[in-house]
Amino acid sequence: MKQIDAIIAWTPLRWAELKPETAGQVVVLPAPDTAGEAKRYMMRAGASSSALAALSEEARIARLFIDFQTLVVRDGIDPQAAHRAFLTIDEYRFRIAPDTEGAEFEDPPEED
Repeated sequence: MKQIDAIIAWTPLRWAELKPETAGQVVVLPAPDTAGEAKRYMMRAGASSSALAALSEEARIARLFIDFQTLVVRDGIDPQAAHRAFLTIDEYRFRIAPDTEGAEFEDPPEED
């Protein structure tokens, strides 16, 4: 799914008392979230932010990796759990190191 269509929802680990059912978890959902799944989590980013559409492609991609860092470093989300969730976002898969599990080429190299 494209980043512009992805809602990133998570609950920081430190907020376990407020939302014990989702504390330390992250999910990436397609927008619009008609089922209201994102509301189960305390924090949201991505397509849930109207500002995302106004950013340039480069700024959106930077925002994606800043969001990843925020989830992991500030909010205590397990890095591998965040990675698995973010793999559903095309721009993430295409820009992580190519030898990382789940990485893909946006424009695969031509085979000889």
